[in-house]
Amino acid sequence: MRLTRCWLASAAVVVAAGPVYAQNIPTRALTRPDVEYGEPFTQVTGVRELRDGRVIVTDPRDKVVQVVDLRAGTAEKIGREGSGPGEYAMPLRLFALPGDSSAVADMLNRRMLVITPTAEPGGFIDLNSPAAGRRGAGGPVLAGGPTNITAVDNRGRMYLQGSPFRLVDGQPQAADSVSIERWDRVSGQRDTVAWLQLPKGSTQISGGSGGRMLIRTGGTGMPFSTQDQFAVAPDGRIAIVHHDPYSVEFVSAAGMRTKGQPIRHDRIRLTEKHKEQWRDQQRSATGMMITNNNGRQSAQMAPMPFQEPTEWPEYLPAFLPQSALFAPDGLLWVRRTTSADAPPTYDLIDGAGRVTQRVTLAPRSRVVGFGNGAVYVVRLDEDDLQYLQRHRFTGSDRQ
Repeated sequence: MRLTRCWLASAAVVVAAGPVYAQNIPTRALTRPDVEYGEPFTQVTGVRELRDGRVIVTDPRDKVVQVVDLRAGTAEKIGREGSGPGEYAMPLRLFALPGDSSAVADMLNRRMLVITPTAEPGGFIDLNSPAAGRRGAGGPVLAGGPTNITAVDNRGRMYLQGSPFRLVDGQPQAADSVSIERWDRVSGQRDTVAWLQLPKGSTQISGGSGGRMLIRTGGTGMPFSTQDQFAVAPDGRIAIVHHDPYSVEFVSAAGMRTKGQPIRHDRIRLTEKHKEQWRDQQRSATGMMITNNNGRQSAQMAPMPFQEPTEWPEYLPAFLPQSALFAPDGLLWVRRTTSADAPPTYDLIDGAGRVTQRVTLAPRSRVVGFGNGAVYVVRLDEDDLQYLQRHRFTGSDRQ
């Protein structure tokens, strides 16, 4: 039996929030939810609010997709585990589709299960077309399957990050940037709309057994390392969040670029308490282990390998990986880094790249989604179980 492991990091360690800033920017605390669902989850990776107020929630560790009525305190399972109609093998991510439909990214089945507006299993989005990359193609053939899909806009166009290496004379070489690609499922067009700079050492290529190449991506190996990242707004705008200097560049759906000024912030020196928080998070982190047994794949969430770092940075970056997400109103939320005792804090950034407000959460909390005048937050208890909360947050609250 051959084992292949692929790790999906769990909830981010709560060392990210806001330092002391020179600007007089208003800050609002979201510490008392309107409602909290009483049953815990083990790993919330997606939340999608429906028009009737219920929310779809994905939990890959429990391999479940549910529709939750927070007010009534009830939940119903959507579909089931498997590879047939209405089934999923590993519901990794959740995306909003036009018309109140949703899509669940299923890595093992290499497809996306469509959830109807009535929260029932629908059809599938095929990601395995051999005609990928050409006009009129049915879907993109992706090395990581649906895990490469990172966002969907309100027209249903899907966005993915390109390969971090290129072939030179038949041999892979690490690239210094990766493409941000947009796939229009209606027209079949797949275009490169922007580029994302990669830090040196984030892609490592080495020889493997049997003449195979091993390619590792996603960081330099040092704790609290980061790189530029991107998020996609509902209208198709792309925000590229630069880490050095901390700033935001916007690329419109038509390709026009707007680059904001550097965002002023105090540097946060790494402390022993930061290190302990990082170690605690790593020890409790889980990932997805894929088992390939004679061509049949199965997956389960398992503890991630932990190894004490050989070096630590002197200062924290302005933000950590997977920190940027768009709200429906077009504001970009960026989770910040802070002193070890500070609450989780988010910068709210407008289309000109300016911070208009900051939002703080209760300790051990993170934003997981947005709704109609609402922010959805996950709170972790002392056993790392996750509780879904709904906080009211409307335009008038930002004044």
